[in-house]
Amino acid sequence: MSSSSSMSSRRATSLLPALLLGGAVCLLSSRYAGRSATDSFVSVSSPAVRGRTAMRGFKEDFESWRCSLTPEERKMVQNQATGEYNKKFRKSPEFSKNLPDEKLKSFANILGKFFDTEAADYKKELERKVPNYNQLLEKAGDKVMDLSLKPR
Repeated sequence: MSSSSSMSSRRATSLLPALLLGGAVCLLSSRYAGRSATDSFVSVSSPAVRGRTAMRGFKEDFESWRCSLTPEERKMVQNQATGEYNKKFRKSPEFSKNLPDEKLKSFANILGKFFDTEAADYKKELERKVPNYNQLLEKAGDKVMDLSLKPR
């Protein structure tokens, strides 16, 4: 009997390092695999995809607008953006300079289009999220209740 118990303890001790090594490999592989393992298990469409699509359209429009600026206008916009939180720069006349009206209007059109698509997507998302509060009443209303207290 003692030989069989010593044999099983040797098996357990020889399996323990193998199990620990296997667990460590699984842990490391799941950590370095990132999101690809979770994405393949559960594939749910997220609102971030919609945001990226809307953002991609805005990015293309913005890039075309930015390319229409002259090098002086680009430099002015860059300096104004860099000095936005600098009190001395905000008091300087360079900060109060504006782009030509047609360029401001085209940029306003780009922003307006972006905000319109975002508002429409937000409304669609809200419509999808609103639960049917009367669903329980509708389900209960279909059944006929027998309150006669008679044995079946």
